[in-house]
Amino acid sequence: MLYRLMLCFLLSGVVTLSMAEEAPDNDKLSQTVFELERSVAMLQLSTARLEDYKTLDRRVSVLEGRVSFLSVLAFLLFVAGGISLFQLHRQHKRLFVLEKGHMAAEKSKGNDDE
Repeated sequence: MLYRLMLCFLLSGVVTLSMAEEAPDNDKLSQTVFELERSVAMLQLSTARLEDYKTLDRRVSVLEGRVSFLSVLAFLLFVAGGISLFQLHRQHKRLFVLEKGHMAAEKSKGNDDE
């Protein structure tokens, strides 16, 4: 049993070392891929026409308008929710006071009947 355990530890150590040796190759490969993608993106931007830039500018302005509208809408919903919670709290207080007064009136009415 001890030999099997030692064998497992030895094999896991060998596998770990072999994986550690492969890591720099993967880093080097991923760095090369990143550089190639960046070069392709730069090449595409340099060959873009003025019309492409205008189209992109229009799309960005439309997107800015939508984001602005949604942010205002989200703010208004937040304010409406806060106001609703405040009104609900006030209504709950009023109801509590009315119930308390009603209970006191019933008690005094019960005491008067006796």
